[in-house]
Amino acid sequence: MKVLVTGSGGFLGRHIVEALARRGHAVRAMIRPNSAIPSWSADVEVVRVDLRAPGDLRPALAGVDAVIHAAAATSGSEDAQFASTVMATENLVKAMLASQTKRLVLISSFVLYDWDRASGVLDEETPTARGIYELGGYTIAKVWQERLVREAAQANGLELTVLRPGFIWGEGHTEIAGMGRKFGRVFMMFGPFTRLPLIHVFNCADCVAAATENPAAIGETFNLVDRDDVSVWRYVREYARRSGLRAVYLPLPYGLGLTVAELANWVSRRLFGEKGKLPSLLAPRRFRSQFRPLRFPNQKVETRLGWRSPLSFSQALEASYPEVVSSRGRTRLDPDQGGRSLPEGVAR
Repeated sequence: MKVLVTGSGGFLGRHIVEALARRGHAVRAMIRPNSAIPSWSADVEVVRVDLRAPGDLRPALAGVDAVIHAAAATSGSEDAQFASTVMATENLVKAMLASQTKRLVLISSFVLYDWDRASGVLDEETPTARGIYELGGYTIAKVWQERLVREAAQANGLELTVLRPGFIWGEGHTEIAGMGRKFGRVFMMFGPFTRLPLIHVFNCADCVAAATENPAAIGETFNLVDRDDVSVWRYVREYARRSGLRAVYLPLPYGLGLTVAELANWVSRRLFGEKGKLPSLLAPRRFRSQFRPLRFPNQKVETRLGWRSPLSFSQALEASYPEVVSSRGRTRLDPDQGGRSLPEGVAR
């Protein structure tokens, strides 16, 4: 296949390009005009496009069999996130409808789910969030992005697959929202034995490539999660140890943290009404969407696509922390401590 990947300069996007190339596909990587080009193989074709601005996308889509849309903004003002995520998607979809390319794989997010209405398990059947304007700019943008793409697919016959990854992590991106908060050396964990919906970036990219190839993925939505057997406690301790931090751990019950958030929200509303704004840690709905104890099964992607995570958690740790930082300096990890050797394409 010839695959166009938007957002190729991002953390996940550049790994998707590598995963497709490993599988023998022709890859056209779309990056912004001023972005640096990652160190891909010479076979990867690079096109510079700013999807936020209307323009002629016919050259970028020429000869393309499938588009993987990974472009989105995870930070910045709400307006900037909306423009980079929703307006960019609208421009892409319009261009696809005028082209011969009808296969679209959208990288969505767990933020679309209503964690309040999950009954012990968060899976593809969990309802999506209501009242999204309480949940921040990223959630607003991703909800509108997915809504736009689904409506376009239904009205125009696009062959759509929606992929919703959990917490994506990997080398250089090992801090995730679900691990709690770090204040200096102190790690505050809410529900230390809560399971995390982790997916390592290498595994995530591999699954995106597999879903793009497989006709069984057309018309489906899949959550992308590695095995959900890693607790907050284990993840934070591995993070601190492998980063060379002399950490102090402060495990707190999830219920206590939620009670504090609800109290802060009540006080804010009493004092400031609707104008009051709280940090995400003290906003009850955002707190639940980061720390609520749930299970995160991945049976659907395993059953429908026959996909399994190439890296185990121990292998993912080895790939994400190629060196241990300590008071003695940097030390290469002992491969024997990391378990089996890594699959081809994963550097230690």
